[in-house]
Amino acid sequence: MNKRNVIAGAAVAALLLTATPSLAVADDNVSRTGNYTVPAGKKIDGNLTVRSGTVTIRGEVDGNVRQIGSGSVVIAKTGKVDGNVSESGAGSVTTYGEVDGNISEADSGDLNVRASGKVDGNVTENGAGTLRVYGKVDGNVTENGTGQLYLFKTARVDGNVTEKSDGNLFVYKGAKVDGKISENGAGVRRNL
Repeated sequence: MNKRNVIAGAAVAALLLTATPSLAVADDNVSRTGNYTVPAGKKIDGNLTVRSGTVTIRGEVDGNVRQIGSGSVVIAKTGKVDGNVSESGAGSVTTYGEVDGNISEADSGDLNVRASGKVDGNVTENGAGTLRVYGKVDGNVTENGTGQLYLFKTARVDGNVTEKSDGNLFVYKGAKVDGKISENGAGVRRNL
């Protein structure tokens, strides 16, 4: 009888361990209102949507990240997004970490790829905000709105760089672009 109790106890323990979700991984889509942080060491397997708040990613998101309304998106050096990142309010997008997908900002906020930032996709600012690239972009960089576009000396772009509207295009000495650089709007291109 003692042997049966030990076996039954082990079976119950094994069942509990497999039925308990990991604290480090969330397997579903996450939707929040207000500020939200994905801490370092945590991974979300699904899309993350934050309304009316800033989303800070220090961990990982294996899905798309959307920020809607007031607030911004910040991807820390330890942060990684395997999906697209979009911000559709007046806030900004800043990445110090990695994004394996496209980044877009649709309103008056800025879009920044910092020196430690790496984007494997296109980077697009569609509103009145400024687009600044200090880091690496394996795709195209496009400013479709009235904001300015800056390529700083540490910028590395494997695609084309285009400013399409009234904003100016500033290219600092040392910036490297494998594609074409063009100012197609009413603004001017300045090599600094």
